[in-house]
Amino acid sequence: MAKKSGIRCKVYIHKAGTNIALAAQRNATLSHSVESTDTEVFSIACNKAFVTDSEAYATLREEHVQGNNVDVYIDLPSGMKYFGNCTIITFDNDIPYDELGTWSISLQGLRTQLAVVK
Repeated sequence: MAKKSGIRCKVYIHKAGTNIALAAQRNATLSHSVESTDTEVFSIACNKAFVTDSEAYATLREEHVQGNNVDVYIDLPSGMKYFGNCTIITFDNDIPYDELGTWSISLQGLRTQLAVVK
């Protein structure tokens, strides 16, 4: 798919069962794969994710530490939307000298828990 100026894909991370966005991405990758046990999984890598506030950070940190699932919502320029439930695999802080602090967040879930809406 060719890049289009001014169009962005959006990924939002929510605490499972809520509509409150905890973080949104600046760059992200959605991948689908089959593990060696024939289990289909999806993974999302959010590079430069923005965490909305201190409370959202505390919630994301707690969900990651406890191994709880979070909900994700992906909005693509084509109009296609993905909704899924997954686990936060990594939650790393990027604190550059001259920009806003951002987070690298990796998530993974079962393919059967990822719904596509066109």
